[in-house]
Amino acid sequence: GMGGMGGMGGMGGMGDMMGGMGGGMGGGGGRGQGPPPEMGEVDGGDGKTSWKWEMKDEEIIVRITLDKPARKTDLKVVFGANKLKVDIFGETVIDGKLAGTVHGDESTWCLVEKGTELQILLSATTSKRWPSLLEDSD
Repeated sequence: GMGGMGGMGGMGGMGDMMGGMGGGMGGGGGRGQGPPPEMGEVDGGDGKTSWKWEMKDEEIIVRITLDKPARKTDLKVVFGANKLKVDIFGETVIDGKLAGTVHGDESTWCLVEKGTELQILLSATTSKRWPSLLEDSD
């Protein structure tokens, strides 16, 4: 009889281990979302392509989350002194007049997060905070 009890004890141990692993994985998933975004980052855009922007002194960072990974050849980003046009996979995501003026020749963009996020860095001509990224929008 005692032998049987020993077997049960072993099973109990395995159950605990699996339970522990499950808990650990769940915790990892929660952490994967990262910390909440800093205050100052504003959601913009609509439809399936969402974008956020924030301004720090004279640098404006626009982050556009892509629904699938892109390569540089999939994107077209055009900077003007007061306009921005972004095409992703041939679809225009942002095309509008900026709420302020930027140095187009100092503005850059890059793909991050394995190609699933487009970051656009705009160099504003003044550190005065823009009310919105694009004129007549949030």
